[in-house]
Amino acid sequence: MSDDYTFRMPIVTAIGHKEVHIDNFRSIIEYDRCAVSLTTKCGIVRIEGSNLEIMYYDQEEIAVKGIIQTIGFR
Repeated sequence: MSDDYTFRMPIVTAIGHKEVHIDNFRSIIEYDRCAVSLTTKCGIVRIEGSNLEIMYYDQEEIAVKGIIQTIGFR
């Protein structure tokens, strides 16, 4: 098991500019067609784009699809 997963750091995987998977998130704090913001152990991950949709989520992972323009960390 990787150290990132063990220490609960967010693992962000982008599939082109159409899909993002994030492991180890805590909660959804914003969700609309232009932005998705998530809390993680080390801050906030924000995905911006257009036509964004949450494909699925569970206690540890979320997948967002749409036209991804930026992925930022605060």
